[in-house]
Amino acid sequence: MADQSSFLTTRFGGYFHRNVPQEDTELTHVGPGTLCGEYMRRYWQPVCFSDELHDLPIRVKLLGEDLVAFRDFSGAVGLLELHCPHRGTSLEFGLVSDHGIRCCYHGWLFDVDGAILETPGEPADSTLKDRLCHGAYPTHEYNGIVFAYMGPPDAKPAFPIYDSYTRPGYQLIPGRKYFYPCNWLQILENAMDPVHTAFLHTIVSGSQFTDEFGEVPALDFLETPVGMLYVATRRVDENVWARMVEIV
Repeated sequence: MADQSSFLTTRFGGYFHRNVPQEDTELTHVGPGTLCGEYMRRYWQPVCFSDELHDLPIRVKLLGEDLVAFRDFSGAVGLLELHCPHRGTSLEFGLVSDHGIRCCYHGWLFDVDGAILETPGEPADSTLKDRLCHGAYPTHEYNGIVFAYMGPPDAKPAFPIYDSYTRPGYQLIPGRKYFYPCNWLQILENAMDPVHTAFLHTIVSGSQFTDEFGEVPALDFLETPVGMLYVATRRVDENVWARMVEIV
């Protein structure tokens, strides 16, 4: 049987890599009903920057779900399932209203919590809007970023404010947003890889940070009560530069 490990013990042994290792779906799949997806839905997840929400809604994808984010004219932020439950039209093309968002196809109006406020075209005595709702998730804005909780409603945690967020003399501001066509786990592993900066971000692409990143550091990895961290130590002239990166 062909060896499925990344490394081989035989030179010119490419033949033995015919079988591709199976994907670890418990970690890489985050859609509804998946193990990792259900775990991640227990925490507040970043959605977009606050200043992205103007007169037009924006389409977002979060944990495998297609959603629409908007700020209605009352200032409330909504995060709804992308497709109108009436005829499936994308609410990305909806009309932001005083309260909620209105579907561009038949004018149904949805509040930020998924309540159906208006159903034009339905009989006057219709109770449909009083009985049904559209899929929605609660949001929270903090320092210019919109977060959402996508887990069980009865298990929603308080939005966490860590001590590093409120250090005297410091102010948190939104940074930059990047889109990478890869799985979340690859980005996480890359963030905890202090060696690649000495090559990819220095020698290969030119110095993208500071020249000191071009030196492979001395490394220490430590477990913490909430995850792990590494300490990368480099000599910079007469000083010692210790850089710590933590994963929770």
